[in-house]
Amino acid sequence: MAEIESFEPYHIGIKLQANVNLDILGNKLRRMFKEKGYEISEKSVAQMNIPILSPRDVLALKNGVRVEFNLPAHALNTIGSEPVKVLRSFKEVVQTLSDLDYSLEATIGFYETVATIIVKSEKHPRQMINNGVRINLESFEELGETVVDSLRIVNVEPTEEQGMIRLTIEPNPTSPNTRYLVKVQYRSLTPKGVESFQNEMEKRVLSLISSIEGE
Repeated sequence: MAEIESFEPYHIGIKLQANVNLDILGNKLRRMFKEKGYEISEKSVAQMNIPILSPRDVLALKNGVRVEFNLPAHALNTIGSEPVKVLRSFKEVVQTLSDLDYSLEATIGFYETVATIIVKSEKHPRQMINNGVRINLESFEELGETVVDSLRIVNVEPTEEQGMIRLTIEPNPTSPNTRYLVKVQYRSLTPKGVESFQNEMEKRVLSLISSIEGE
């Protein structure tokens, strides 16, 4: 039976509107996070004498979860390896924005979960994926053994309430005979949508693997 082995990593992002000043917001968040028991990165990237700026500006850390700006993407991200802890910090970030009198509707474009999930299996992932797809590959015979080793799942024309899902399943490159690599991207217009998706995510991923393996 397949089982989820790890998340490498688990990420919940907040896409900020272009008019949000990250340096001002970052200083405010550092002060608030310090009161909530986070370990604080005292200086913002803008305050450091660095000739080439890093694309990341880490604000705070707590329980293995870091809160940081992705500067090129103009996003505020919560990243870790344990979904429950990441979600807890994400909810604190959203609440902190509200406490700082930032209007979520005016400040935020969308919320996004991005996860890389390693699923361990007793079966051969590449073989299972290939067997689950009915495609004639005879025209590629001269190229040697050719298989389908990736599946992509999307929801077509999703509503705002449903949110957007993009999911791929493939053999894990470093252990293709025993592990799947599942990449998940889910986008919602509300924090509640992100939380609801996370609550069902592991069950959905394992259900997909079970279906691929014919169980």
